Amino acid sequence: MFEIREDFHRNIYIGALILLGVSLPFSVFTLSVAQIILMVNWLLEGRFLQKWNLLKQRPAILIISLFYLVHLLGMIYTSDFSWGFHDLRIKLPLFVLPFVIGTSAPLNNKQLKIILNFYLAAVLIGSIISAYFIFGFDGRSVHTIVQISPFISHIRWSLMVVMSIFIIFWLIIKYQGWIRWSYIPLIIWLVFYLFILQVLTGIVIFILTSAIILIRIAFTSKQLMLKWFTIIIFFTLLLLSGSYISHAYARFFTFEKIDAKTLTKSTAKGNPYSHDLTSKCVENGHYIYMYICEPELRESWNKRSKLNYDGKALDGAALKDCLIRYLTSKGLRKDAEGINKLTDNEIKYIELGMTNYIATDKYALYPRVYTAMWELYNYSLGANPSGYSISQRIEFIKTAFHIIENNFWFGVGTGDVPDAFSRQYEIDNSKLAKQNRLRAHNQLVTFMLTFGIFGFLIILISLLAPAIILKKFSNYLFLVIFIIGFLSFLNEDTLETHQGISFFAFFYALFLFYDSKIPNEPSMISNSEKGMKTSIMEVLPKAFLGNMRPIE
Repeated sequence: MFEIREDFHRNIYIGALILLGVSLPFSVFTLSVAQIILMVNWLLEGRFLQKWNLLKQRPAILIISLFYLVHLLGMIYTSDFSWGFHDLRIKLPLFVLPFVIGTSAPLNNKQLKIILNFYLAAVLIGSIISAYFIFGFDGRSVHTIVQISPFISHIRWSLMVVMSIFIIFWLIIKYQGWIRWSYIPLIIWLVFYLFILQVLTGIVIFILTSAIILIRIAFTSKQLMLKWFTIIIFFTLLLLSGSYISHAYARFFTFEKIDAKTLTKSTAKGNPYSHDLTSKCVENGHYIYMYICEPELRESWNKRSKLNYDGKALDGAALKDCLIRYLTSKGLRKDAEGINKLTDNEIKYIELGMTNYIATDKYALYPRVYTAMWELYNYSLGANPSGYSISQRIEFIKTAFHIIENNFWFGVGTGDVPDAFSRQYEIDNSKLAKQNRLRAHNQLVTFMLTFGIFGFLIILISLLAPAIILKKFSNYLFLVIFIIGFLSFLNEDTLETHQGISFFAFFYALFLFYDSKIPNEPSMISNSEKGMKTSIMEVLPKAFLGNMRPIE
């Protein structure tokens, strides 16, 4: 009877982990349900003496809990308890998942592979659904970044795709025979899909993570052939990336030359052009505010479109601005002749709010790179950053650092982050529109301004020390999620949303407490952890000076 009961709870545990992994790309509701099942099953399972012994043998669990403790202490000096309790609820996965997984019997190889394969299946299905929209099989064209990820944030989704690619690589190494080769088409598809997503955060993190893993293998491998192969791949990746960035930069900053003395004064119809020689705004190297004849633009556009020239495009932008920028991007003059050279499809693109003809190539990466450079260039000219992803992030960070300057030691408290930003934006007289005045979009900066330098350091210790104690930086899977997570922290408040923190906490805990050496029928304590009572001060020097064991 006892054996059946134990197996029952074990199966519930594995099933809940599978449900959690499958829910990550799709549903916040089932994501929450999975975590509730894990907690309830952990309580009903009992065996608290064994769990207590395991907790004592795994100080890493208690160290991770410091992350949540800092958030609790931050409630002492907060004034907005409503937001504070909301934040505590959001952060629960990074307390619950490491605690439940860390005090449960470790997963064996077979169980981990099952969980990861279910997760991969969910990501594959999500990518197929997304591709269905991207390629226009539903009869509509995708023109916004939101449409490529219909279930969750496009940045969170790109991180999950990146994680899947590296998991597949691990499975290819672990499996034998035909099963290994069956993963090859999947990894090719997901790499291809990642690039057609055009989410720069995901692409950059994929490239950087690949580079770091290659460096790690090159340093730790004892096989000379593998060492040189990874070095060659690394430098090839570096050269290709550098060449692409250099080419894109040169392409963007190749501007047309303007001679004020030779400028044409009037259109073919005899109407005068407007030339703004002071503006440096460009599209594809052509100056936007040159060769403009608004009367001809208004008359010719209104003949070809049902949307009024002085009205709004379908995305809410000023239509005439979209039209002028689009014509400029093609090197056309902004007059009746320029309008007549546009195709019917291009008229539709402009109606949708497109401002550059290169954006119509939705499968190419350069349009996304161009947009990033265009935003930074215009921001440097003093343009309003509202509505532009990258230039807005600069404003977010500037505002965040001003908050940190005034709250360096202890921060503003768990619940006061939104209010602190609202006040600081007003103090700084920010150019950002009210609806665009968001938080830092940098997780590390958010921790610093929320809890000050002391809380920030404790949080870093809570995430770094467990991996150091358990020597997990030599484990391939853990290293991957750690790199992906921390790189995402630099560009996103990854841990400020339920799906973001659940993604990181799930894989962080799963790989932190996974031990490839355990037998198929695991005991409550893995062999590698028996008798281990290592202090943080003993392991920190070794970790940072180079515990260069081969990746598991």
